[in-house]
Amino acid sequence: MMNLSNLTRNFLQFMKLAWKMYHANNTFGSYHRYVKRVAGDTIRQSLMLNDESIPERIYKKIQWYMVEAVFIGEMLARMADNSISKRDKESLIYLGAIMALFDVIVDDIRLKRDIVNEILEHTFSTTGSKPPAGDSAIVRVYFLYVDKLIATIDKEQWREISGHLNIIRLQMKSDEQLMNSITEESVNSITLGKGGVATLICSVFLQQKSESFREAVFELGGFIQMMNDCQDLHKDTVAGIKTFVHFSKDFSEIFNKLDEKRMKTFHLIQSLDYSYKGRKETLFDLNAMFIVISYKLQRYAENSNYSLDFKFIADMNKEDFRINPFSPAAVSACLGKILRFNFENCELTPDFKFEQADRSKR
Repeated sequence: MMNLSNLTRNFLQFMKLAWKMYHANNTFGSYHRYVKRVAGDTIRQSLMLNDESIPERIYKKIQWYMVEAVFIGEMLARMADNSISKRDKESLIYLGAIMALFDVIVDDIRLKRDIVNEILEHTFSTTGSKPPAGDSAIVRVYFLYVDKLIATIDKEQWREISGHLNIIRLQMKSDEQLMNSITEESVNSITLGKGGVATLICSVFLQQKSESFREAVFELGGFIQMMNDCQDLHKDTVAGIKTFVHFSKDFSEIFNKLDEKRMKTFHLIQSLDYSYKGRKETLFDLNAMFIVISYKLQRYAENSNYSLDFKFIADMNKEDFRINPFSPAAVSACLGKILRFNFENCELTPDFKFEQADRSKR
């Protein structure tokens, strides 16, 4: 049974996390205001490059990725008993923009692979990055942010990012997720590789070189990607994009796969040779996120009549999959589970129901 002091510490940690998550998920929150303040000039330049071929949603996506990169960078720094300078935070902002734009180029616009390869070659060219002649507005915006990143990042850090090029190329295969013939193994290779390398890239500012750290960060990125895939179940199903959830027979199996990834990630972070405080706070935050995602998944199951029928789900109203994590119902369902977190037993699986209760047994 948890003592009062642990419960109090967990509550204080929860309040810090709730504040950060609210401001990260609110376009008027402090994270978004910070991004606009630091990168305001570059954002305005990117808007001026638009020849009306770039929809507003792309610019919104860029801002979300900027915020996420800063958020992840802060989490990794705390885990590694480190801190991030203002310059490194600025670099993370531009890095987030580049990740968003590369995602747009590959998944939204779906440029041909030879063109994307050329963009990557220009990005990591030893003679300096510059867009191929005659490129579109979206590619010019992409290289605007590449130039800003190179101007703020250390050369060694840029070399480390370029060292992940082979895994970055995995994202170019994401169009295969639209194919009915794709296997679960291939989907996991693409999505977990994408999530893992994105988080690894965000860690280059921490100067951590140990293999155990890299392995933990890569797993953490894959875990975050799987949580995002759970949240996007309806959106991805409508778009015909296959993720690990589409190879599951029911909602319970989705939860079990996610929980298995959580336990592996937590074990690696627990084993790192850093302070107890940094590791504990990192795992507390990740566990809280997992609980909220699991609650959302449980609500998805309820709204889908507990049937993982993707044809039925695709025809459902998207509002059925918009679950407010700050609503009284969500807080009531999740808070107790979050506050029971214990570092030594953090791999214990929280209780969620993904099957309709059998009333005949009552």
